[in-house]
Amino acid sequence: MPSEDAPFLFLSANTPWVYTLAERLAEDAAVHVVQFYDWRTYWTHEPTWPTDDPDAGIRRTLRVLPTGYAGRLEWLARPFMRWMIDGWRDDLRERGGGEPYVVVPYPYLAPWVRGVPDDRLVYYNLDAYTLYRPERAGRIRGQEAELVERATRTICLSQHQAQAIQDRHPNRADRIEHFPLGVVEDFVNPSPERDREPGTVGYVGNLGDRVDWGLVDEVVRQCSGLEFLFAGGLNGGGTLDGDGWREERARALDRTNVMHLGRIPQREVTEVYWRSAVNWIPYDPTHPFNEASCPTKVMDGIASGRPVVSTSVPECTLYPQWITVADEPDELAENLRRQAKRPSSHSPRQQIQFARGHTWEHRAQTLRRLLGVQIETEVHRR
Repeated sequence: MPSEDAPFLFLSANTPWVYTLAERLAEDAAVHVVQFYDWRTYWTHEPTWPTDDPDAGIRRTLRVLPTGYAGRLEWLARPFMRWMIDGWRDDLRERGGGEPYVVVPYPYLAPWVRGVPDDRLVYYNLDAYTLYRPERAGRIRGQEAELVERATRTICLSQHQAQAIQDRHPNRADRIEHFPLGVVEDFVNPSPERDREPGTVGYVGNLGDRVDWGLVDEVVRQCSGLEFLFAGGLNGGGTLDGDGWREERARALDRTNVMHLGRIPQREVTEVYWRSAVNWIPYDPTHPFNEASCPTKVMDGIASGRPVVSTSVPECTLYPQWITVADEPDELAENLRRQAKRPSSHSPRQQIQFARGHTWEHRAQTLRRLLGVQIETEVHRR
């Protein structure tokens, strides 16, 4: 039976996209989002909420806990974590109409949600988590298996992860869905036919080893008539062994037709996307993080209304109408030169129309449909 006016509890909503999905659901239901941090991470990074809209209709809790609460001290923290989660569930029942759905985006949460009914548990897979802690791969995979086997739905940002988890859990394959990142409404270009700077190629984001810097250097060299804009910081970003990529990055960013804008405020990100004649995703498709990821650049680039050129990162290949895929330097250089000239075959309006069908509001509607949630005309959110 469909649930009416079902409330939602989002645990570890520490990434903007998890929070944004919760925020869109809060337009029609009672929603509570929780962030967990250990003391060291909290005091080092001083995290904040992605938005601070008092009218969003969303309840927020941030908990700072002892280092090791989800690792070696998990057994000690477990009763307290379960007690907190059960309290938040009780509150949502009183506020929102029935048993809440509990959305779990990380495997380490598995021991704490064993009291949640299986038909109210949603596993939200954001990445291939074993890549971050290979020394804990067995434990992470076991916790993830517990969530997948229990959850009423497993939703995965990338098609690669959806397929991989289906392969590991064939008995649950019909409950595992590809659920890609949406686009924030403000990123949808309202005037894609204007403000384009001819001959510019834009890139926004990680400037670490997920970018194929040797490829970038060669393409930039071949495209001496184009200007390349790179927006992103240089700190960190290394996940593979070796530092050779740093030398390649320095060489590429030092070319005369490259402008490194540095790290830019979030409010200026769309300016780079929209001013560029073409947006580029020069990721290394063999990098394990790229293989398993759903880059934010995919839908943000499409929402710019500008042509998008990418290497064959699996998630990018899913949109052949809007993303031109090439891996060889000569082919990439030719595509960038051609796309930067505003080819007659490119339709900015159609591209924008496609992006408008993939906003986070649409993602929230998709999740409601997957869960069989009905939307009531009047909702008590607070």
